[in-house]
Amino acid sequence: MPRVLAVLSCLALLAAAPRAHADAMLKLTPAQHRALGVRSAPLQAASNVPIADLPAVARAPLEDSAVVTTPFEGITVAVLAREGQSVRKGQTLARIQSREAMRLGSERVDVRGRLQVAEARLKRERKLLAEGIIPASRVETARALRNALAARWRELAAAGDMAPQAANQPPGIYALRAPMSGRVIERDLRLGESVKSLQRAFVVAAPGRVMLEMLVPAHEAVRLHKGIQVRSEDGGRGVVEEIGGTADPRSQTVRVRALVTGSHLLPGMHTTATLLLPAAKGTWQVPSAAVAEYEGRRVVFVVRPGGFEAVRVQRLAQTARGQSVIRGALGAKDRVAVAGVGALKAMLLAGN
Repeated sequence: MPRVLAVLSCLALLAAAPRAHADAMLKLTPAQHRALGVRSAPLQAASNVPIADLPAVARAPLEDSAVVTTPFEGITVAVLAREGQSVRKGQTLARIQSREAMRLGSERVDVRGRLQVAEARLKRERKLLAEGIIPASRVETARALRNALAARWRELAAAGDMAPQAANQPPGIYALRAPMSGRVIERDLRLGESVKSLQRAFVVAAPGRVMLEMLVPAHEAVRLHKGIQVRSEDGGRGVVEEIGGTADPRSQTVRVRALVTGSHLLPGMHTTATLLLPAAKGTWQVPSAAVAEYEGRRVVFVVRPGGFEAVRVQRLAQTARGQSVIRGALGAKDRVAVAGVGALKAMLLAGN
């Protein structure tokens, strides 16, 4: 009860307080200071200026994901990997039966045999040329045939690497293998269905890493550059890697992409993100409750001998955690009111 009476008496004095303006002194006795519950704290230099609550979508990371395609058309005869499953590099994900793969295997056997014969012939022709038995044109003909078959063999070998024969399976059944270790995030194959050449079959991505696509207001995007820190809503952290070169004419936003780690987001999920711009010198972080609105401007109350001075500031950012980043005529040794700010603002209003 004594405290309530003290507060009421202090508020009653506000009507009689001298006229006060922003950047003016507010005289406060120790008794008023205690009764109004005014508390101060030292200024803290801001390490960054957050641009918070940006709409974002998680995508598969560009460099840490891979698309597995079917090199030849055929029929899916086995699906060995499921969405969400962890796989290792080279692991068989599916098996496809393909007429083209069977023809490819037969041609490889044929070309390999003909290449061996051509190499033996070229070796023999060189020996005969050295002995002066045959003209040089015979060697050139043998070399041309050997080179043509070798080139075809390399083509077939490359095609075979794309569609390797499945282990312990009949000819014409090739394996789709994981190009990297990671987690299967998409599967487009179904058992028994036909597939086309170069059809997407799986998407494999490194776990815990996503590419976050954010829509940043165009007037903020001009301050961005690669390497700026990003924080996702679920606690993931990363850096900006791409900044769009044009703004959407309707939303006036720029698409910005960042690679984020430590996130539990799945590709396709919607979330919000925060960009952490580097803070310039003379930028301070204070509790949002320390910033008051007065005459259409924002002020903080700085501790001065005998009371507080209302100093005009610019609020650069405000976070969901109750913090504000401000800039104004403040010094590193200043203390600002962080509690009882409403009573100090009332003194300003009473002065008017």
